[in-house]
Amino acid sequence: MLKLKFDWRDVVRAPRLALSLQRMWIQLVGMSVGYLVYLALSYLSLIVAGYEFKVAWSQFGLLPCLFGIGDSFPWISWLLFGLGSLFFFVTFLVTNTAVSRAVYMTSKGNSFYSWREAFAFSFRKLGSVVLAPLALLLLIGLLILGAAVVGLLGKIPFVGEIGVSLFTLVWILSALLIFFLVLVTFVTVILVPSIIATTDEDAFEAIFQSFSIAWSQPWRFLFYEVVTVVASFLALAGLAFFIKEAVFILNALLGSFMGADFINLANNGQALLQSWILLAENVFQRLYGDYVSYFFFSKQFVPIPGAELPISVTISSYIYALNLLFIGGWVISYAISTFTAGTTISFLVLKYKKDEENLLERQDNEEEIEDDTLDEESSKADEQTDDEEKK
Repeated sequence: MLKLKFDWRDVVRAPRLALSLQRMWIQLVGMSVGYLVYLALSYLSLIVAGYEFKVAWSQFGLLPCLFGIGDSFPWISWLLFGLGSLFFFVTFLVTNTAVSRAVYMTSKGNSFYSWREAFAFSFRKLGSVVLAPLALLLLIGLLILGAAVVGLLGKIPFVGEIGVSLFTLVWILSALLIFFLVLVTFVTVILVPSIIATTDEDAFEAIFQSFSIAWSQPWRFLFYEVVTVVASFLALAGLAFFIKEAVFILNALLGSFMGADFINLANNGQALLQSWILLAENVFQRLYGDYVSYFFFSKQFVPIPGAELPISVTISSYIYALNLLFIGGWVISYAISTFTAGTTISFLVLKYKKDEENLLERQDNEEEIEDDTLDEESSKADEQTDDEEKK
């Protein structure tokens, strides 16, 4: 069992807890499914808007997004893009729940907890994971709708203005409630995978715990999340740095022994990958500044025209680029898994701080069912043994 100190030092351990093929694989699988659906619907929305796929691909690559383009799109394009974004968001929550469950169970000492069991748990809790933030959003929506009704009533000559002004204190308190609900919704979106994964409860428990933490532990929660985000960025940069050095060594060794063919396919493969994720370059530049060259592209790769290369080299460059993309997916999965692991540990610490309960020492419903199953199997085995002895 993981020994916790129940302070911020536990959160710093997130990169180590996330550095597991199991957790990274769970994150990669879930993230890939959500991303592929988002990618397909996003490009479909662009095609519906009149874009040619080839032109859109050259402009956006693997990172299409309707926001920031500056063009006006028909409602069907926004609907398709919204559905893709919603699916990706739901998949993100479900996947983070699976990762959080894996972190929680291995922290309890269950080293044989598999990624399939983590996904099975997450899908059983799909309704609770989605319903918790959705219920708060609906509540906020109802309050905004109420404000709209009051605004319409306020348009009644004389009576409306007087009536609205008489209840100014009520409207201010209502607005304050909306502001607090928005904050709680933010907390819920971050914590709901961890709450569900560690308590094995429903959406009501997730909402209750979110309200409790937002009210009683706001600054500690904020500080822990800042530490978690910093740890995630460092984890991303750290693993990406080692991967980049490994690719550099690979290119140097195979380029020396294989010659121009490998140098050309590696150059074109890296140029392809760079064109696919070109929009991410500015994001990483803003996040890491001058240090981005240590783990991201440090130069602009110029592809060699395919007519000047053997067809085998051209095909190999695409295979090379896809392999680099797959490895990049692992790196991103590690960063997100670090965030999920840090958030899970944060909730365990916050739960202990406010309720003095160590969830690592509690047996939840899934474990009780497993114990009951083992007991039944053991009883059946004993009965069979007794029958054989009697015979």
